[in-house]
Amino acid sequence: MLRTILSDKNLTLYQLEKSSHISHATLNDIYNEKSNIDHCSISVVSKIANTLNMSIDTLYDYLSYKDLSLFKYDDDFDLFKSNTLQRLKRTDEISFINQLISETLIEDLYKQKEYLKSLYLLSLLDYLSIKNNVPLENKYAELRNAKLDRVYVPKSIFLLLATKIVKVSDIYKESIDTFLSHNIVEAEIYNVI
Repeated sequence: MLRTILSDKNLTLYQLEKSSHISHATLNDIYNEKSNIDHCSISVVSKIANTLNMSIDTLYDYLSYKDLSLFKYDDDFDLFKSNTLQRLKRTDEISFINQLISETLIEDLYKQKEYLKSLYLLSLLDYLSIKNNVPLENKYAELRNAKLDRVYVPKSIFLLLATKIVKVSDIYKESIDTFLSHNIVEAEIYNVI
């Protein structure tokens, strides 16, 4: 969960390490969820909280999964994603790339403030382009820097986080980088019914 907090605050683990004066090993274990926050000293938790300009209670609630407000899910988006992946499944990847580039759907959705859908399509386009050695479309260069205000996960993943069945580090590890760069958790684009 520390990874999500740092992302939300546009900080790196290195910056936290330097500002908090906590050892790399300790912070790395918390960051990768190898250490349970309940086993950390109050001194460590306090230094992290102070560096992040948070209360100890708020930091603890995040790190112990009591507060999942950094994550969102959207049922409407899940349907959009399913329809998009069905569309991909019905064609070959190069044709799908060419269709997305020739359409104005990514731009139109962004202009309509449908940021999640727009950035999902851009992430998918970039992922498929990289996978197929197709140059990234230049008209989206500026949009590639956009990031959603929260981390969007499928509803099933949100419920697993809420019940502590899965850790944030696990979902980040499994997620595709082009999606995660926009704060979208997506691990599997081919396993759609």
